Amino acid sequence: MAQRIFESYATPFRKSPAPRITAGGWIRRFSIFLLSWLLVGCQSNGNFLASPGASTEQLLPSSTSLPATLETDTVTPSQSPELTPALPTPDAREYVVATLKADVWDAPANENSYWNLQTQLILGEKVLVVGRQGEWSKIAAVEQPSKKDPLGYPGWVRSEFLAAGWSGAQQYAVVMAPHAPLRDEPGGSRLMSLYLDTRLSVESTQKDWVQVRLPDGKTGWLSSGDVRLTDNLSAPVPADGLLALAQALIGVKYQWGGTTTDSLDCSGFTYRVFHAYGILLSRDADDQALGGEFVARKDIRKGDLIFVSEQSGGLVSHMSIYWGNSTVLDAVTIRGVVIRTFPDFFTNYYWITARRYLP
Repeated sequence: MAQRIFESYATPFRKSPAPRITAGGWIRRFSIFLLSWLLVGCQSNGNFLASPGASTEQLLPSSTSLPATLETDTVTPSQSPELTPALPTPDAREYVVATLKADVWDAPANENSYWNLQTQLILGEKVLVVGRQGEWSKIAAVEQPSKKDPLGYPGWVRSEFLAAGWSGAQQYAVVMAPHAPLRDEPGGSRLMSLYLDTRLSVESTQKDWVQVRLPDGKTGWLSSGDVRLTDNLSAPVPADGLLALAQALIGVKYQWGGTTTDSLDCSGFTYRVFHAYGILLSRDADDQALGGEFVARKDIRKGDLIFVSEQSGGLVSHMSIYWGNSTVLDAVTIRGVVIRTFPDFFTNYYWITARRYLP
């Protein structure tokens, strides 16, 4: 909804010559534009609807006792996306991302159009290439589950950002810091800074250092304090530090479709933090709202995910991490990743459901 409002009122600003509009008209258009920008908060397929009779009343301030009728279950799981990618078609080819970050668009013609960014991939992330168009590859991001495609999150990425083949390493290093300097030798010069959740094959280890291989065959060194080592990338690990890691991202700016520690949308934030700990969430909020373990509103605890809508009984359009004491950790437009109180958070949102992914 907010996106449609934004597009309808943003059009006069883009046209040339601009129509004659009074000063009051410009103020009105800017006010609606600002409101729509504040409301848009999440990457979502837009196809998740609360079940009939679901409790979607706006949440009352924490100091107010909720009537028993508002403490009933909201939405129960129904059709959760398959978290194990389907077998690739004969025409699909295995590739990995060979650049620090690769933007995924809904169509090549829409590159650099804000609302058309679908998701982001990071160095070493696996994809299946299912088609080509000039300098572009049509891909399925197999590590980002979605109902949009059983193979993985679909979209278009520049072919130059990909390298053929999937690594079959015996051990992997997973970056567990918001950013991790990759150096040419232990304690040496910085080559680049890797994003949280980057996964690379291990070549060797020394005290306090891990040598990793990049998709282009080059190697570099990471501090052992910035990574965890594993021989099974799909295995979850103890999530004791997950919430501390999420808190370390406070201040990261918001970007529609963002999944990196430079810029995140709401579901990209939760996807990336949980994925670093081997907990595979779907990419989009409405898909995430169908997974995990259902939690009644009265039973939520810190680390649970809260899913909301801008309309009572509407589609899931935003989500956040419950942070305890009637607060949420939220990736929101303009403000980025912040801690918000319930009265602030629920000013424009209605409760849809809550899910628990942490043990």
